[in-house]
Amino acid sequence: MTNFPKPPTKSAAKATAAKATATKGKPAPQAKAGLKARLAPGMLKPSADSLEDFLNDLPDNRAPIDQMEHEIRSSRFYLALHSLNEAVSNQDRMRMLRFGGAGVVIQVPSADWVPAMRMAAEKLTRFNHVCARTGNQRSSDKPDQGNSEVADFLGASGRVLGISQSPDQYLPSALISAADVRIKIGAPSNSVIRRAILSITGNRAGRMPKNIAQGLSFDVLAACLRKGTSAGACVRRLVAASKANSTIDPTLAGVPLLKDIHGYGRAGEYARTLAEDFSEWKAGRRAWNSLEVSCLLAGNPGTGKTTLVRSIAKTLNIPLINTSVAAWFASTNGYLNEIIKEIDRVFLAASQNSPVVLFVDECDALPSRLGLGSRNRDYWMPLINHCLTTFEAAVSGNRGQIILIGATNFPELIDPALLRPGRLGRVITVEPPDADGLAGIIRQHLGPDALDGVDLTVPATLGVGATGAQATAWVAGAQRRARDAGRAMTLDDLIRQIAPPDPRSDTEILAASYHEASHAVAVLGLGVGEIVSLSNVLISGQGGLTRTKLNQGTTMTKAFVETYVVSVLAGRAGDKVFGEVNSGSGGAYASDLGMATTMLAAMHCSLGLGGTLLHLAAENEARDFLRNDLDLRRRVESDLNRLFEVAVTFVEARRDTIETLARRLVEARIMPGDEVRRVIAQAGSRPDILATLGGHDG
Repeated sequence: MTNFPKPPTKSAAKATAAKATATKGKPAPQAKAGLKARLAPGMLKPSADSLEDFLNDLPDNRAPIDQMEHEIRSSRFYLALHSLNEAVSNQDRMRMLRFGGAGVVIQVPSADWVPAMRMAAEKLTRFNHVCARTGNQRSSDKPDQGNSEVADFLGASGRVLGISQSPDQYLPSALISAADVRIKIGAPSNSVIRRAILSITGNRAGRMPKNIAQGLSFDVLAACLRKGTSAGACVRRLVAASKANSTIDPTLAGVPLLKDIHGYGRAGEYARTLAEDFSEWKAGRRAWNSLEVSCLLAGNPGTGKTTLVRSIAKTLNIPLINTSVAAWFASTNGYLNEIIKEIDRVFLAASQNSPVVLFVDECDALPSRLGLGSRNRDYWMPLINHCLTTFEAAVSGNRGQIILIGATNFPELIDPALLRPGRLGRVITVEPPDADGLAGIIRQHLGPDALDGVDLTVPATLGVGATGAQATAWVAGAQRRARDAGRAMTLDDLIRQIAPPDPRSDTEILAASYHEASHAVAVLGLGVGEIVSLSNVLISGQGGLTRTKLNQGTTMTKAFVETYVVSVLAGRAGDKVFGEVNSGSGGAYASDLGMATTMLAAMHCSLGLGGTLLHLAAENEARDFLRNDLDLRRRVESDLNRLFEVAVTFVEARRDTIETLARRLVEARIMPGDEVRRVIAQAGSRPDILATLGGHDG
């Protein structure tokens, strides 16, 4: 802020007025020079008769920049000066110097640039009023503070300068709106570094790495450029500082490119589309704001979310910054202001390294504002709101070219405002890979020589449902087994890792085969979908698995829902027909009984297919509603019992087909869909049970 002198005393003002009266009618010498001369900073003198007179007469006792002591002209000053000279166009210089005043806004990369940039800007011209704000003064560094001063100075043809790392957030809004010149300072280019080294050391720098200053803070840059040393020593210090910058992930060498990864489904499609669009932007054929540069990856642990992000960074050949909500807390004492500063530090590092991939893990550690209680609301609300504004600034491009990717295991816990477009955007679920994806992951980790020419789809099918991390562990275990035996790895080594020898008795294996065969026959016989594969391999506690592709459109009828539930309950019906019911149909939410219960609960209280139009809960909340609604529980249980009897009737009618398929499954352990269909094709026409479905309200 400008320091104003004290106004003249009343006696001095009267004397001035009397002198003006005595010379009335005779033009003063100053008036002949015109308004332009009166605005010259060197001619300002004290006066308080009006703001215009005050501005015209304001003294400037500051020493010219070229008369500063030599020691003050440090590396910080020269870095700022040469960065400003590179960023300012000739047109901008003319606007700042023209008659009529000018509003100038300079955006610097970070707060530590502000003092030096003020000195550098005043080297170009003199300013009547300066706002240099970093946000440290919470009461005054706001857009609604200082607007009257800006309006007065600009209105009187003065020059006003605003400097900040975030002008829209900290500078007076009047200056932002009325600015004649807006200058954005980026990370110093190699040309700026060369000029700064020459000014500081008197020597020209030789060859230096590309973008040598990228990722280094202003203070670190200034510390590397020292008087009394050689230009080569300055360059070597900059290179060493870049290597010591721990913000950037240096371990991307062993990460596969996007073209070599497998099993990511929609998440992989997003990554490859982003890579193509990024190439278009880099070539100048697309605008940055046309790229989808943010998303939230959701999935269970081990599905490869972090690996995918690292692959994106490597494919795009840009830096990767890893952070997490837990890291924000771990690097501070937990105080709100400290955590906010840590968030700002991370995003500042991203802006200084842009284009960059910024990966924020464990986003669910930020609670949703919808579930905050009164006790902790005052703490979390400012933090969440700060994340909202920070994420939005990063995605909008105001802080450089930042690709912001979040990750979570629990997407339902994320605050909805974080997921809107312009912040994290859409949620992309990373599902466990299918058989082809697992085969690709296995091949990737085996390398081109091991098991060369072997079709890995068959062993991969045994492990469907596993994550990419588990597939990696299979390969490591198979390699270790072969290494311990002193020989090359065989397919059997891999299969033993995916599906170890079955500890179950022959009776248990046959019972599991009846269960899965009953599922398969029901899915095909009832027209619910297609069989992808069938197995009775004991993996992750599951005695078998029937993988299907449902013939479900965008909408469902009551008949389809009930037919689907019959196919799900057919496994338990097989247990009853070929032996006795057991625990194989229950357990987790993803079990047969869990899926059937969830589907019927949704039919009654969410989908409008249970005899009432009343909407009681969202589809994914239907199960929770069962706990508190006794009437709904009774209706769902009635439907389960009725449809189970339908499933038993179906299995009994197809007993011979199921028997044949089950015994074939015992021998093969795993059967592709084509083979399953060939066995079932020998059966006769299906029983007419569909007439019993969809006709009851429970």
